[in-house]
Amino acid sequence: MLGTQAGAADPDWLRYATAFAPLLAAVIAAWIAWRTLAQRRQADRRDQWWKRTQWAIDLAMDRDFSRAIVGLVALKHLAASDLCTDEDYEMLDKIGGAKIDALTLSEESARREASKPQPTESPPAHHEATAARAREQGTAAPPGAAARTTVIPVALESRGEQVLATSAGMAKALTEADRLVSFVASLRTGGRRPESGGTSNG
Repeated sequence: MLGTQAGAADPDWLRYATAFAPLLAAVIAAWIAWRTLAQRRQADRRDQWWKRTQWAIDLAMDRDFSRAIVGLVALKHLAASDLCTDEDYEMLDKIGGAKIDALTLSEESARREASKPQPTESPPAHHEATAARAREQGTAAPPGAAARTTVIPVALESRGEQVLATSAGMAKALTEADRLVSFVASLRTGGRRPESGGTSNG
């Protein structure tokens, strides 16, 4: 008796399963298509992020201070993206540190070169006459005035030290490189990215 009832119920179950099978297959196919599209969009965003990062790195390492500043600011902005990985943070940290090293080492080299004794040449007679007139009129420049250069102290928070820059451009480049290193370090240790107003850099 029970076997007869179960046998009678089977055709109903099969009928329902047959009716819902196309719908289930369509849902699964749609989910797979959506997942594939999402992965492709993420890969495209990541590719665009990397192209912008390469552009910014080229600028950041430029010897021209104004271009370097633009590149360093752009790198700091790109570091806030949700596309940035731990390996990217490490790379950006090294780039900022390398820029600081390049600026401070080149400055130290320039100072050593400037401190070397320069060969003295006797000034032409008309220069001596001009200098004599300036002394008589009281407009002569104090000794060593031409050799003095303006120095700008720059505090490097990422290193806990202060360096001296010989131009406003160099000081700004050092500051932006230091900000990049400090910002990346805060992201790596903080474990979360700052709010970016609902926009991403992808």
